[in-house]
Amino acid sequence: MTESYGPPLPVRELRQARLDQLARLRLPYRHLAAVATPAGCLVVAFATDSVLLSRLFAGNWAPADSDRQPDATLRVLARPARDYGLDGTWDEARWWSSSARTMVLFTADYHLVKVCIRGICSAVSGHDLVFLHGCALSVHDRDRSRGVAIMGSSGAGKTALVASVSERRGYAVRVVNDDWGPVSAHSAAASGTGEMRLHMKTQSVLALRPGFFAAVPPDAYARDLSDADPSSRLLVEPEYVYGARWERGIIVIDNIVVIVREPPGWQPPDRPPQALELLSRGGYSGYFRRNEPFFNGSLMLRTEAEWSREVTRYEKLLERVSLSWINNCGTVDELTGKFLSAVMGQVPPPAAGGEPPAS
Repeated sequence: MTESYGPPLPVRELRQARLDQLARLRLPYRHLAAVATPAGCLVVAFATDSVLLSRLFAGNWAPADSDRQPDATLRVLARPARDYGLDGTWDEARWWSSSARTMVLFTADYHLVKVCIRGICSAVSGHDLVFLHGCALSVHDRDRSRGVAIMGSSGAGKTALVASVSERRGYAVRVVNDDWGPVSAHSAAASGTGEMRLHMKTQSVLALRPGFFAAVPPDAYARDLSDADPSSRLLVEPEYVYGARWERGIIVIDNIVVIVREPPGWQPPDRPPQALELLSRGGYSGYFRRNEPFFNGSLMLRTEAEWSREVTRYEKLLERVSLSWINNCGTVDELTGKFLSAVMGQVPPPAAGGEPPAS
């Protein structure tokens, strides 16, 4: 499946004069979100005048203590800037002040709010944390356990792979992070973000749990009504999607697996600098320097210093873990076999029956 969202608005500098302009605007809804990491929680304050975005945000994130000073603030106004007596140029960007640790944007859907949270967390976290775009899980067989981060662009086959591995006899899967999350560059410890509900594509939910809508109570999920297509994404409790495979905790990553879609015969990079270059520019994401630089949703890489920060984080992490590239150019069964061979050092028997290409 190809992601339906276009590139997010560019990030521009939020100067003090613009912050002063915003001071008179009243944003009645405010929440403090606790974003878990292996080193503790980051706290992001969210303020808006949108009832819908307020409800979606509160249903997604674990609340932080009310007396906790936020590490950053995201302010989202529901209508175009001119409706507030402001210049229309406000609508052309996401405005970020690194000194005030504040981001401001107008007329956002909830997907863009999530993009902003990712960027903010990357910007304000310590140098040890990498926020990966992908699924963090551990795979167990009778003899061993491996921690893995599965990365790749939207539609590369990540969800199909997780669903397939979970069904393989002799393997147990524990998922701690579905779509993005923090990894320590020094220790490779990975955790979930502590989200109470995941913001997931409906197709991904059904791939992991066929018959989901008939099997779970209606209050286990909510549709993202901020999107023009209300069926495209859900806010859903992870346990209802993953069942016993979902665990809130920390695992240590041994291997990063990048799923790509290339013609048969494609060769992965054979040297670390080449691999880092592909990761750093999002070479296989389909969103070069737009949505997925570094495959991690940092999305606020405006300066050379910010790019250098991410390069350094990845260099540290890749010194600690193995990096595997898998070309998803066949069936789900073939993709699963390549994955288990790369991660577990085994070539498992094929699954019974034919399977369609991974999507």
